[in-house]
Amino acid sequence: MPASVQECEEEMSILERTIQIIENCLLVETTDLTHPFEKHSLLARMKHHKVPGVSIALIDWCELVWAKGYGVVEAGTKEAVTPETIFQAASISKPVTAMVALHLVEAGLLDLDEDVNDTLRSWKVPDNPYTQEHNVTLRGLLSHTAGITVPGYLGYPADAELPTLVQILNGISPAASKPVRVGQVPGRRFEYSGGGYVIVQQLIEDASNQSLSDLAQELIFDPLEMRSSTFESRLPEAYLPRAATAHRVDGTPVPGRWHI
Repeated sequence: MPASVQECEEEMSILERTIQIIENCLLVETTDLTHPFEKHSLLARMKHHKVPGVSIALIDWCELVWAKGYGVVEAGTKEAVTPETIFQAASISKPVTAMVALHLVEAGLLDLDEDVNDTLRSWKVPDNPYTQEHNVTLRGLLSHTAGITVPGYLGYPADAELPTLVQILNGISPAASKPVRVGQVPGRRFEYSGGGYVIVQQLIEDASNQSLSDLAQELIFDPLEMRSSTFESRLPEAYLPRAATAHRVDGTPVPGRWHI
């Protein structure tokens, strides 16, 4: 049966109140113990942090109920951010990578608890005293408890030569990062590691004989109808007109629009 007018009005008022909270009630911690938080508007926080553009989507019970863009796609321009504007996902991509890995676990191509070196072909986790105590496993890599080094990556200028996965893992040119190694006993404690997820990517590709970008498209983006998402390192030309420019901490655009 269709909802009553009153139910529709109640739902609308809840949504409107939620939007008001998002736009005007961001909580910022203070040093005043009697008033530990201050309320600020989204636009005020964007100005404070020198963020020229933001896009927000609200999902309720698996349904997109509201989306809106704020600001501009590049500082100093007038092109407005819209719900269709594309942003770099950065480490938000890790849960998607984990979902791809778990699909392969379900298919029997990967195992959460076996030594990843049993499946890795293109590269192996180098043995050291830490690996003598405990193997590196997919479960540990996904949960950042495998003891892997290299917290994160800064990316590469748009016109730079991109390293291969193996070059990144070994820390050799043109990679601009340190080698990925086991820096503590696997399983001992949580230690955030982007390097660990590079191993996950190599593991996925060695086990499936497909690229992570193709698998993410096939297993995640296409079934969920995420038509504006891609794992391609260089953004496909079709997406370029809708892409937001990356900015530095001081609010200035990154040369070349973003790092890869």
